[in-house]
Amino acid sequence: EEEEVVLESAKKKKYSRDDESLVAWPIRGLAKLKKATGKNDLSFASSVDDPDLKGVPSWEKAFYPASQFSVRNYLFSKPPSADFPSYMYVSNNYYKKGWMLKTHRRLKNIIVVMDFAPSKAAMIQIADASRGFTPIQEQKLKRAFQVADRGSAGGISIGELTEVLKAVDIGLEGEDNDKLLENFPSQNGVIGFDQLKRVLQERLSYRNQANRHYVGLCLAEAECMRAAIHNQSGMPLIAGKDTIVSLRTEKTLLDASTGYDKAPTHQDATARACFKFIDSAVNYGPGEVSLLLRALQNNPCQKRETFFSEVRSNRRRKEMELATTTLAKVFVTADEHHMLSYRISKGRVTALLKAKGLYARDAFAAFDRDRDGLLSHTELRCGLEWLGMKMDHSLINDIMSEVDKDKDGYINLEEFKNAVGWDESEDDGSVTSTFDAPILPPPMSAGGSIGTQNTVRIPPQVLQYIKIKIKKVHNFQCVWTSRGTMSRQQTSVWEPIISAGKFRANKTYVALGHYVGTGYDSPVKDGKDRLALEITDTNGSFISGTGWLSHVLDRFMPRPARFRLAWSLTQGNNPFYAWEPIPPTDDFVAMGYVGTTTENPPDLRKMRCICKDWVTQSKLVTKVWDDSGSGGREGSIWLFNTMNLVGFVNGHDPPTSHPWDLKSRRFFLRDYTNIRAYSSSR
Repeated sequence: EEEEVVLESAKKKKYSRDDESLVAWPIRGLAKLKKATGKNDLSFASSVDDPDLKGVPSWEKAFYPASQFSVRNYLFSKPPSADFPSYMYVSNNYYKKGWMLKTHRRLKNIIVVMDFAPSKAAMIQIADASRGFTPIQEQKLKRAFQVADRGSAGGISIGELTEVLKAVDIGLEGEDNDKLLENFPSQNGVIGFDQLKRVLQERLSYRNQANRHYVGLCLAEAECMRAAIHNQSGMPLIAGKDTIVSLRTEKTLLDASTGYDKAPTHQDATARACFKFIDSAVNYGPGEVSLLLRALQNNPCQKRETFFSEVRSNRRRKEMELATTTLAKVFVTADEHHMLSYRISKGRVTALLKAKGLYARDAFAAFDRDRDGLLSHTELRCGLEWLGMKMDHSLINDIMSEVDKDKDGYINLEEFKNAVGWDESEDDGSVTSTFDAPILPPPMSAGGSIGTQNTVRIPPQVLQYIKIKIKKVHNFQCVWTSRGTMSRQQTSVWEPIISAGKFRANKTYVALGHYVGTGYDSPVKDGKDRLALEITDTNGSFISGTGWLSHVLDRFMPRPARFRLAWSLTQGNNPFYAWEPIPPTDDFVAMGYVGTTTENPPDLRKMRCICKDWVTQSKLVTKVWDDSGSGGREGSIWLFNTMNLVGFVNGHDPPTSHPWDLKSRRFFLRDYTNIRAYSSSR
């Protein structure tokens, strides 16, 4: 059965063509200063009329505020309108105000916009203040800030502030940015939440030029104005006045009068975006959407959609579903503050990628664990955690919603690149000229690598920064004591309790076996150091690391393949089982043994073996206890090396196979392992 195709088309109506004659207005009227029309309206006109313009009708007779523009589609309903910035106007020759009270009118496109100022000297800078934060908005902003404050230092660095400001569309360039950062109050280079909120409120209050106006013209008016500008080429448009005028079609400047100066970027871009909205355009960039949200924030979302839909129905436009267009956000987002949480998070991601020297494509490849070219919700969350940003699910949902433009539930590479805001094509001095950042690790297998040798190839530039050194163990858990065995000596076996701490993404600690105590006392009391290994990826920060450590451990310090029972003491009610770790291959050795009080083999995660390149035969092999007097099967406990790791022997004689000790107490992996040969052989 064939699928039915529904074609989008313009809405058909019976349009009126009455009263379409154009009304001329004097160009000299553009020099008249605006008069106040309301209580809060600014007035620039003096109480005494300019004698040079006496009797000349003001431009305010020919144009009316864009906020009064509306169309009538239904006889007994009020024509919909929307509040636009006060500097925006519509010409009566484009759409007469009287038509709003009558029947349908076919709307023509707004092709040319006139930007003019009656007096260049009378233009002043005023703040286009935005709304303050509501309690809910402030809560969301604080949540995004806490995500940005990845080190829990109570703030973000001044360097990271630049990316956050860019993300919320208030980034500054050059000297303006340097000046802002120099004068920004900080505590030891850290920006607190209240300081960030204040600067956002201040910087979101843009400066506009009062006494500068934008008018949507009809084409006939635009042609006349262009002729007038050409006629006065090299001279003031209006003799004796400093009136300035320009004609634009979107971003293109068609013509401008002598002495014309451009408007502030924000004001000019806002007017352009708003006229696109009135013209029923549906294709907008992210920046234009942000400008619209600010300009239309005094209009409820439903009012915006009603105005847009009703105006569009009077144009030759396809009646496409608005939810499928880039304009959709304008109809569901109250104001720009609702997007700040996402934007701050986005800015933080960009800052972290730049700090690591990573381009978007490389980060995307690391996040994409199943290699299907798409990022799922879980992959995005795990990837951001790898960067050092642990987010709650609601914020991840917000990011997914914003970045996933095609709404398929996944993020593709282009969407990801557009979101983080930079890539190889950008000339950014903060990014290293050569790609020498930490190489991204492949995903770990779902089941881990216990008892198996990792087959992931680890690049030499990762391995050369791996540092190994001994680390004193401070905490122990008693496994077994010889109390009650009837032996002539006292001893005990202890398991180390080691961890990398709360924030140690670039560092981990490795247990190589159990330890023997002096008598029944804890090892911390006899003054002898029990040592484990500290493995550090010096190429990664302690917060985010590089993600390679787990692969390094599995390749060069694997878990034992299994445990072999070396000796056991089972008489009485205090049994003991001594286990010898069996390395996965001959390339590795076990430096210590493990003890238990049950006959079940230990968990393979209790310890790791070590690369044979790093060890030498131990010169310290000392017996510390045997079971003489217990009457059971003969066995003994030994110190195997300078790390004070325990070894067990079946019988009382020295071990038949020599124990191992480290070649050095502090070294880099590259010192004893040929990392180039290793990489080429994988």
